[in-house]
Amino acid sequence: MIVRVAFLAAAALLAIPLDFARAGDSAAGQAKAKICVTCHGHNGISMAPLFPNLAGQKPAYLASQLRMFRSGERKSEQMNIIAKSLSDQDIDNLASYFESLHPGGS
Repeated sequence: MIVRVAFLAAAALLAIPLDFARAGDSAAGQAKAKICVTCHGHNGISMAPLFPNLAGQKPAYLASQLRMFRSGERKSEQMNIIAKSLSDQDIDNLASYFESLHPGGS
């Protein structure tokens, strides 16, 4: 019984998507982020209350959200349009770039 439970737990862990294991290029992400500053601000700190700060964001979370915007699974008129043009590598690069920014904006 214990062996079966351990086997099922290991199988469940292996089924989890490993998006967090992808490494992005922060410099390439910075170049791609030029369109992001319009809403999310310079250095990833938004000046508008409707748009979240991206600075210091966990890359697995940010990449997951961008992929959901791209697929249409998550709805936002602006983000769905923007994300459709992003490749998986673009998304990983953006996630790496925004993670590298200080969440306090400095």
